[in-house]
Amino acid sequence: MSCPRITGRIEVDEGFLDGAGASITDITGQKRADEKIRTLNADLACRVAELEAANRELESFSYTVSHDLRAPLTNIGLSCQMMMELLVDRDDERCRNFVDGIFLATKQMDQLITLLLDFSRISRSSLNRETVSLSGMARVIAAEIQHTQPERRVTFHIEEGRTAHGDARLLRLVMLNLLGNAWKYTGKTETGVIEFGMTGLGEERRYFVRDNGAGFDMGQADKLFGAFQRLHKRNEFEGHGIGLATVQRIIQRHGGRVWAEGEVGKGATFYFTINNSFPIKKLSSDFDL
Repeated sequence: MSCPRITGRIEVDEGFLDGAGASITDITGQKRADEKIRTLNADLACRVAELEAANRELESFSYTVSHDLRAPLTNIGLSCQMMMELLVDRDDERCRNFVDGIFLATKQMDQLITLLLDFSRISRSSLNRETVSLSGMARVIAAEIQHTQPERRVTFHIEEGRTAHGDARLLRLVMLNLLGNAWKYTGKTETGVIEFGMTGLGEERRYFVRDNGAGFDMGQADKLFGAFQRLHKRNEFEGHGIGLATVQRIIQRHGGRVWAEGEVGKGATFYFTINNSFPIKKLSSDFDL
């Protein structure tokens, strides 16, 4: 009679031990999960702190570039102007050319500093969505560009009524860069034609700027939107190679994309989209200078 009681106790004890083992396993798994979450949270907090520090450093760098680097450039430029005035009565054209070259170099460096600062601020500035008339912008920009070289034979074709929902200030930069590029690269075309319009009326509206200028090799299209990337030599077409990188960054902030099609000697077309329902966001510092 005693054996069954022992056997029963063993069965109960085994059952109890099995259940305890399962409970221990569950608790251990939960602890591991909690520990992993704590580790991930600590890592995230660390990365946020690093990002905030990087942003503060970037602000400091921007201030240094804007003030400390510009100050000596301004002094060099003023000195060059004074030297040019002193050289007016001297028959020393070689010396005047040297001074003029220095003055031109300081102006170019100052322009580059401005472009770099503007480029870095695009991802950090606060934005406001509104309905923007891209057609209206294009007309104004076309008139401004034509005024710089009224002797050139260039025709603008601008579709009416093309609007977008985005930040007006940044979208103007997009239009200015794309139309400015079209103007620049039709510089060696006898009769230039520059168009702005839109294709597609569905969910994705594709805005475009097209020209009949120098064009480009599609095999190098991946370099178009890289900062300081140039597909033409500086002595052929002026520029710093940052305009299209600026365009891409702005379009990304609007949830869109930008790409180009072209052929050497037959012009180029730049397309971009804007996601009207996409909340304008601030890009991470990974995209900053």
